[in-house]
Amino acid sequence: MAWVRNPRRVGAIAPASRALAQAIAAEVSRVGPELLLEIGAGTGAITQALADLGPPPERFFIIERDPGLVRHLHHRFPRAEVLHACATRLDALPLPAAGSLMLVSSLPLLSMPRDEARRCVQAMLALLERQPNARLLQYTYAARHVRPFDQLPPGWRWRRVTTVWANLPPATVWSLEPAAHATHGIH
Repeated sequence: MAWVRNPRRVGAIAPASRALAQAIAAEVSRVGPELLLEIGAGTGAITQALADLGPPPERFFIIERDPGLVRHLHHRFPRAEVLHACATRLDALPLPAAGSLMLVSSLPLLSMPRDEARRCVQAMLALLERQPNARLLQYTYAARHVRPFDQLPPGWRWRRVTTVWANLPPATVWSLEPAAHATHGIH
């Protein structure tokens, strides 16, 4: 229903599939961050897979700007810290220090208004650059070779994690990480 009301703010007609959520959770589990931050959780399709991780990260924050979805997520995921905030202000959030950070973005960057997407990307990059051992997971519904965005700080690279064909539409999961950590995939 949210897609019908505002298709430029919602990336797909259907929520993320279980297969996509599991692919993202597997990559988060592989890295094992102390601090996990999900942006644009929506109804919580990916959040559920992240909440089911074992062992869970020390801290799990969910960022959502829609007040109705914030209430829904707070009720559905009581162990997570749900914050009502916009991704354009992500770098200003008072997050705790951690030895490693994984930022999971469900923002529809490729379909958002260009200026808003640019401000979201700037805020995400500012947060990543000030946290040690930080990475960003972003999925797109575009063709496999289209990276989520290209304005990268020096020393950072995209790595294609996987393409999930069992999603409507098919989705590609990307990891933005320091070049020293990007050991395989597309750079």
